[in-house]
Amino acid sequence: MEPRPGCRSITLSLLTCYLLLAFGFCAEAGASPWWKNRPLRIYHPNMREAEADNFDVKRFIADCKSLHAEAIVFSTGGIYAFYQTQVPHHLKSPHIKDRDLLKEVIEEAKANGIRIIARFDFSKARPDLFERHPEWFSLGVDGKRQQRRGGLYQTTMLGGYQNEEFAIPALREILSRYEVDGFHLNAPGFGAAAFDEATIRKHDIPTAEDAQRRWRQERLADQMKKYRQIIQQHNPEALFMAEINSPESPGWGASRGFNHELLAEGYTNLLSTAGRPDDEDLYRFRWWVGLTADWSHASKSEDSGLPLINLKVGHHKGKLSLKPVEEYAFYCYQALARNAGIKAPTYGLLGNMPDPRTPSMIAEAFRFMERCEPYLTSAERIAPVALIWPAQEDTTTDGASWRDEMLGLYRAMVCRHILFEIVLAHRIGENLEQRYDTIVLASATALDASHIASLIAFVKAGGRLVLIDAASDKPMPAAFARLLGGQWQQKSRRTAYAVPQRSAQSALPGPIMLSGAIRQVVAPLDSRIWYYSSPTPGGSHIPELFPVLEKGDGAVLYSTRVEEGEVVYFAGGLGTMMWNNDLPDYSTILEKMIYPGSYEQRPLTTDAPETVNVTAYRIQSGTTVHLVNATGKTPLDRVVPVGPVQIRLKGTNGKTVRWFAPGDEPELLESRFRSGYTEVTIPRLKASGLIVVED
Repeated sequence: MEPRPGCRSITLSLLTCYLLLAFGFCAEAGASPWWKNRPLRIYHPNMREAEADNFDVKRFIADCKSLHAEAIVFSTGGIYAFYQTQVPHHLKSPHIKDRDLLKEVIEEAKANGIRIIARFDFSKARPDLFERHPEWFSLGVDGKRQQRRGGLYQTTMLGGYQNEEFAIPALREILSRYEVDGFHLNAPGFGAAAFDEATIRKHDIPTAEDAQRRWRQERLADQMKKYRQIIQQHNPEALFMAEINSPESPGWGASRGFNHELLAEGYTNLLSTAGRPDDEDLYRFRWWVGLTADWSHASKSEDSGLPLINLKVGHHKGKLSLKPVEEYAFYCYQALARNAGIKAPTYGLLGNMPDPRTPSMIAEAFRFMERCEPYLTSAERIAPVALIWPAQEDTTTDGASWRDEMLGLYRAMVCRHILFEIVLAHRIGENLEQRYDTIVLASATALDASHIASLIAFVKAGGRLVLIDAASDKPMPAAFARLLGGQWQQKSRRTAYAVPQRSAQSALPGPIMLSGAIRQVVAPLDSRIWYYSSPTPGGSHIPELFPVLEKGDGAVLYSTRVEEGEVVYFAGGLGTMMWNNDLPDYSTILEKMIYPGSYEQRPLTTDAPETVNVTAYRIQSGTTVHLVNATGKTPLDRVVPVGPVQIRLKGTNGKTVRWFAPGDEPELLESRFRSGYTEVTIPRLKASGLIVVED
């Protein structure tokens, strides 16, 4: 295709026609529930009880509509009811007086094309109920009731309050009387990771740590499945969600009994809170929201809708102090680029927010999502590389070590613009070569025999396995040892440096520092050794006059052919080294392990800086590419624009290329088609953007 003479704005009529056609296709696609195949835009005002006084319904809905939200989470019941309830012990808020606030809100919302999601909180109850029904309440290991904010007490999932005696009647009442579009459950799960002795005996709870953890996860998942069944028996189209943890807060998940895979059978959409890292992780890792979305995609079931990211407006230092505006937008665009929706909560009604920037923070992202929706619906991730993520139940390796290893690998692959997806270790299936070119595995020691057999079959059929030995102090599975050949000593040692093979020195970084344990391996004779361990000591033993690093006998990194495929093996925790030190050489080595040859192997190449995240999807009419720009101060107070940015896409013919960016008019971009590639140049990338390549 000949280059177009510069970029030009699409006329409004042309854009309107195209969007109508695209929306028409989405409508024809059919019968899926509204929450299933596209990223959702949900606003959660988190109304405080006192705000129900003289509640202005029309203003409330108008405020929500101004955000471009398609659905609103409205406080409905649990601790207090905001409707005319008949359920015993369900106390109506005195602030609504004789009004049926829920009914008024639903009617006004429907008139404005907005869906209503009813919020319930069954996790806490009033002290007066404890005197009548102590069995409804959770006790600490000391046997005392657990007090929460506002003089409330923590209820237990094991009692009637969260089940047949209160929660389920409340859900049924709403379903029978109101046209709500879904339910949001506040604070699901167990309130603590331990039980008092009487509760353990009463419910036959396992006392062994691993067994009790699994029991708690299964008990919570079963309860959520029961809620979902009740809800969808009345309304098969209803959404059901509850706030759970993300990978940045594993302690929260462990304390509440969350298991995302099990919960995916109960919730229609996994809703994970992300974007609140502590100070250290905020500066070490900028892609928490992206990781959360990827992890949720890996955990969801076939019956799940797309993940939702709970993006709280409050900064991690406090709920009332806002995130910097650009930082919040950055998190929103990460979610969108990872094919996830957004639930944006505020702490009170929009008109009562202390910071006047709050509406625009939410509206900017929602407006962009709404405009791009035709290109987001039923999108299929382009991911020829799989990153195998350890199972939540794995106890063979220290959890912190797994976390560091996986965060290091994930960060490097994002920064090097590798198109990949997360696959949970125990979900490794057959015929992997039909889905992936390359699989990155942090350790073989946590896999069972069937998963190892699947990976070996993948390699023999022509796949590339990047095998990292993050648990080098544990025995290498015999099947992998036989596959790789060579000599395997079941021990590891500390080595300070690795020296590249002379013949490969021009293609690889020079000597690299090592940390952690390195397995002692003698590579097979027909392998290609990339790095040898060096006997030169490190630490305080380094002399003032640095010597030439000697090459030892042990292989740190090598590759070996196995029938039609190849295994690239690194003898230690490369991801942990990257997480702890973040040296560019480590990322370069990982990139070459995945793509050792020319750029022709990659479906997408770009000259964008490492601070720009790139993801790609197939849609009915072609291909989309999302770009998210993190260039600037951390946290972002102002995104630093970059560009021009070149994108090269394999397997497209690029008849028409459109560019969408928040706050800007859509544009037609120059493109060139040559030898099976479409080349596109983005003159200037600000916060984020979407390339749409129509074949």
